Amino acid sequence: MIIKNIIIAFCSFSFFMIGADKFLGFLEPPCSLENSIPSIVWQILGVLQILAGVLIWLPKFRRYVVGFFFVFMLFFTVVHITQNTYDIGGSAFMALLLGLLLWNPSFLQGKKNINNN
Repeated sequence: MIIKNIIIAFCSFSFFMIGADKFLGFLEPPCSLENSIPSIVWQILGVLQILAGVLIWLPKFRRYVVGFFFVFMLFFTVVHITQNTYDIGGSAFMALLLGLLLWNPSFLQGKKNINNN
């Protein structure tokens, strides 16, 4: 359970950070796709990512948030690869962490749930 909470906390912080960056532009270097995405879509993505940073903590919504953004991050990893851009690390790493949360292997479930199986 501790590992799961650490992953959730890291994803939550990352969602806040990349969502806020859509409005404040503080991450360097900026996303290489920024200029090819309409600004309104860019801002909607920012709002969704900030919202995900909150909703990922709520068990009722976690699976939806994680599932949506797992597919979202995989998609943008592929987009970066097809556009020959250099900054795929963040989306690939987030997809990996979100995939772990979606899969929820036994080492993420904690001792209590393992003993019940």
